[in-house]
Amino acid sequence: MPVTSPVSPRVFKAIEKSDIHTLACCREEEIRAILPCLVRMSLIAPLDHSEECIAGRKVILRILSGIEVVNSLVALLSIDFPALEIDVKKEQQLRQKLGGGNQNESVLVQNLANGLALEFECSDPTRRLRLLLSELLLVMAQIRDPHQDFYHKSSELFDNPCYLEEVSDVLCIALAELPALLPPAEVAEALLHVTNGPTLITRMVANQPDCFREVVTGLVMSGDKQDEDTPGGLLRLQAVRTLCQMNPSQALNVRALCVEQCRMPGLAVYLTLDAGKAGSGVAGSSGTVGSSVYGGEGGDAVSFITGLLLSHNHQQRTWFAHFVKSGQRRKYEQQASALAALRTDLSERLRNLLLFNSNDTLPDSQVIHATALLRLYCALKSLANLKFSEDKEIGLLLQLVTCHPPPSAAGVRFVSTGLCMLIACPSLISSQENERKASEWIKWLVKEEAYFAGASGVSSSFGAMLLLMAIHFHVQQLSAIIELVSAALGMKVLTRANNLSRIKYIFTHDVFTEQVVTAHAVKVPVTSGLNANIPGFLPVHCVYHQLKSRMFTKHKVPIKDWIYNQICASVTPLHPVMPQLIDVYVNSIILPASKGGLSDTFNEPISEEEIMSVFSQSIFTEKASSVVNHSSKTPTLHSSAPFRNLGRRKSLFREKSPFMSGASAGHIMPSPSVRPQHRTSNTSCNGVNVTSVMTSQLLLLYYLLLYEDVRLNNTLQLLANNRRIHSYSPHLFAQLPIRYLLSHAQKEQRLYAGLFSPLVKLLVSHYPQLCLVEDWLYQSPSANSSLGILPPPVPLDPQSVTKAMEDAADKPGRLLIVLDRLMRMPPHQVWPLAAPITASIKCLLQPGVPRKVLDTYRQVWMRLNSLFPRRLWAMSVEGLQPEQPQSKLRKALTEDDIILDPLYVLRCDPRVNRCAPLLQLVIYMLQVYLLSSRTFLSQQMQNTPLVNTPHTPVGGNTTTPPQALEEEREKLRGALVLTQESAAVQILLEACLMNSDEKDGAGALTLQEIRSVACSFIHQAFLKDTTLAKLVHFQGYPGELIGPVVRGVPSMHIAIGLNWIPELLQLPDLDKQMFAVELTSHLALQNAMPSTLSISRLAINTLATLLSVLGEEERLSIMESSLPSLVRIGRAFPSLIDDLLHLLVMYGRVGAAHSALSTAPSPHSIAFLDKPDYEEDVAGEIIPWQRPRKVPREDSLYARIISTFKKLVIASTMTHNLY
Repeated sequence: MPVTSPVSPRVFKAIEKSDIHTLACCREEEIRAILPCLVRMSLIAPLDHSEECIAGRKVILRILSGIEVVNSLVALLSIDFPALEIDVKKEQQLRQKLGGGNQNESVLVQNLANGLALEFECSDPTRRLRLLLSELLLVMAQIRDPHQDFYHKSSELFDNPCYLEEVSDVLCIALAELPALLPPAEVAEALLHVTNGPTLITRMVANQPDCFREVVTGLVMSGDKQDEDTPGGLLRLQAVRTLCQMNPSQALNVRALCVEQCRMPGLAVYLTLDAGKAGSGVAGSSGTVGSSVYGGEGGDAVSFITGLLLSHNHQQRTWFAHFVKSGQRRKYEQQASALAALRTDLSERLRNLLLFNSNDTLPDSQVIHATALLRLYCALKSLANLKFSEDKEIGLLLQLVTCHPPPSAAGVRFVSTGLCMLIACPSLISSQENERKASEWIKWLVKEEAYFAGASGVSSSFGAMLLLMAIHFHVQQLSAIIELVSAALGMKVLTRANNLSRIKYIFTHDVFTEQVVTAHAVKVPVTSGLNANIPGFLPVHCVYHQLKSRMFTKHKVPIKDWIYNQICASVTPLHPVMPQLIDVYVNSIILPASKGGLSDTFNEPISEEEIMSVFSQSIFTEKASSVVNHSSKTPTLHSSAPFRNLGRRKSLFREKSPFMSGASAGHIMPSPSVRPQHRTSNTSCNGVNVTSVMTSQLLLLYYLLLYEDVRLNNTLQLLANNRRIHSYSPHLFAQLPIRYLLSHAQKEQRLYAGLFSPLVKLLVSHYPQLCLVEDWLYQSPSANSSLGILPPPVPLDPQSVTKAMEDAADKPGRLLIVLDRLMRMPPHQVWPLAAPITASIKCLLQPGVPRKVLDTYRQVWMRLNSLFPRRLWAMSVEGLQPEQPQSKLRKALTEDDIILDPLYVLRCDPRVNRCAPLLQLVIYMLQVYLLSSRTFLSQQMQNTPLVNTPHTPVGGNTTTPPQALEEEREKLRGALVLTQESAAVQILLEACLMNSDEKDGAGALTLQEIRSVACSFIHQAFLKDTTLAKLVHFQGYPGELIGPVVRGVPSMHIAIGLNWIPELLQLPDLDKQMFAVELTSHLALQNAMPSTLSISRLAINTLATLLSVLGEEERLSIMESSLPSLVRIGRAFPSLIDDLLHLLVMYGRVGAAHSALSTAPSPHSIAFLDKPDYEEDVAGEIIPWQRPRKVPREDSLYARIISTFKKLVIASTMTHNLY
């Protein structure tokens, strides 16, 4: 749409800035459009009387002096505008009343004898103004009425070109003199509906430069979503474009307004192309001005259109994509569209780029521009469905894609974009000739890939993308290829899978066969320093997808060494593909590719020697480069010492499974010798070069745990297939710093984003003892700063630590200084002293050891627990074992022994039961070993499953199915676990019994703390397994502990909620029934709930029933033992007072009857009842009939019943706590 601007940018800029001297240099034709503004400036009295202003006015007068039209303009400015303003207001009111339908009635124009054009030509200036304003106000009124199509006003005044100059002059003067009645934006909107409207709008704005933004904003805001679909939209586009050509400095701002409002996309495209042309012209004439303003040679059309199509604003993307689609539907005979102009500009850019192409080589200076242009065409094709023209675009694009770029980072990016374009735009290779060119170019890429990777210096080359595409084509994962291309281009590519047949044939038959792909992948060097910050597609992506599709095992290509070396070369932040790579690698070792795949080939697992060669290197070298010696006698402490000289030993955990021996149905691929490019000569241990020790150890830990998890979960299938696979030794796991690695990964989760969650999941399944909640929440306290400066300096060696602990009771200060220094050291430096610290732990049980020493020792122990907890637990349990006589030497306990029998933890020195800090450590170890034993038994069942053959018992004819045997094994395992845990609870309860010297004073406080520690463990155990609580109470424990247990174990309320106390009351054991009654009374005081009330009533009824069916001795026994319980029940539930009194009356009658039947009643059997000392004894624990007084049992029982009645009345009725 060629449009010439009636006002040049130079004149508009001069009038906008009042640059009179520039105007004086212009020709008369250039300033003709702004004469109304100049004449008005010369006639209006100035406010500024400076010499510069006066000189400027003289220049204006000199400019106007030789122009004949000025006289008519002066006459127009000499009319009576106040009177005209009144008539204009009346005309506006009339138009509002009549609308645009009645064109004959007018206030401004009356008695119109001739036509409008002839009347305008023959009239005086005042009449001309009235004629123009009448016609303009009529158009403004008519456009307010609703119209189905675009309304065009036919007018003699506006249609005739000979009146255009005079109409423009009259219009500009009217707007300048009547600004309140004629807003420029509304006038411009009305002028769009008359002939020559864009020209009139341009002249109007040129004479009033300050209204440019208002007019342009109004025109754009009133525009359509698609401006080229209607005639009105084309006129609006022409008007705004003409204004922007007159004022090019605001063109990009207008374009931004179009994008923001999602209106007039054709205008945005034209403004972009116009700005590019103007920028090129300016740049060519004035250096770098065009480059700085318009974004380089040719403008910013490529970046602007690409930004619109890839915008984060969905509305803007849809708006512009619809513009492209509708532009393609425009017929050829119609007027040229903005899309056609854009495609012409882009094609010209393609030609210009190919002009620099000599011998199919693209210059380095044009690579970035070429990449951006290819990406734009991909966006137009994928997001806007642009169909390429065969004669103009396809040939140029393919010629540009198949260029040979220089070996640089930009060249690698260009090649990657070109590859993606062949996938995203399959029409580029629709002909055989184009297919041949593409095939030759891809073969050239394969040949030059290594050179590009070395010369460019980038970690991710296009070779990985080529290999990955070939892998996907071979396994028919065309959707994965489209996702790959979408990720590389940064846009959603919409390509049908059936359109990729030609490019698929090139990859799978011409360039990459399946065997070539697998052989090439294993030869690709690993990515050194692999991390998540490396962009693009890497060799690890290719190996991952080939492992997933089992291409390595299919062609018997070993991949174990490559994966192992890539693990050793990984650093943080961890690349997200590495955990996925380990997943598919483990599956390819254990699981067949398909169901029943007995003849499948499997990958080889990583050997234990290779794993330990990584773990033998220190995991603390990343923390600090050196170890600070605290004194001259302090030896250097190496954290890698536990890994050195690892001896192999047999373990209880490593039991031979049926599938661990025998012939193997599958084939394990042997690992070849390590290639030189995978290993470097500069290695730290056993020829392994580990870039990041912590990252490699975490990945190998994840591999080991996942391997064991998959192996155990598929043991039955392996046994059925008679497969023999490798099983890692539990001794290997015992050497790993699992807890430390896990805590490090937790602290740096952002660096191990894709690894931490699955790692924790596996650890919870296989090593729950290492994932305790209290370990996650524990924070090590800081050391005492005041002790660090106390003399004398104590050396930190095993002998000094052992000596300090042996003298803990006599010289606690020395040990406190040692422990405080250990608190200041990192755990890995303290670990070499773990053996003497745990071996001398019983020295802290001596009387006189301060509590401060015990607490500090516990803190040091917890710090060591964060490194190698399993070895620390075993050494601590061994150190707490009681002394044995010389004749009874025993074998030292190992971790296997303790896991098989966790009660070894509680068979410690009895003095631990009165040392709260050490008892906390013992209970902690008991908890972890109970978890370890439970997990060990479950793994043993998984490791030795039953064969799917029926079992025939000896001497019987019935057969037991394997499912029933498996259920029986599970029941036996659960029974064993429950027995171990209940035994542990019973031992702890026995430890809470009161000794004779613990009734008051320090002994009572110590006992209270011990009970608190024990009850805390019992509370957690009961919450974890409510069946354990039921079993412990059915087994029973001393009655004197019922009260402390109910008060100290909050979870005892489950006895009421699960309602197993009635079962306890129904047992045929009188002691258990009395235990249940006493337990009910304590629970009633602790948890006064409706359910407790029902159970208490049941206990009362049970006592009444037993009273009527038991013999004499049993009857007296239950009456004596139940009296305190009745008082507690009455205190908790006063509503049961009637039942309790009724039961006491029965007790009294039975006691009186037995007393009456006594053969030799004492003469004082009644007299002692009134003595207060008896009642005091009744309240205590000493039974009066055991005293030397020899009071008969029946008489004393009778007296206790009376005393209980008094207490019951006081507790239930004479108290303020009534419910």
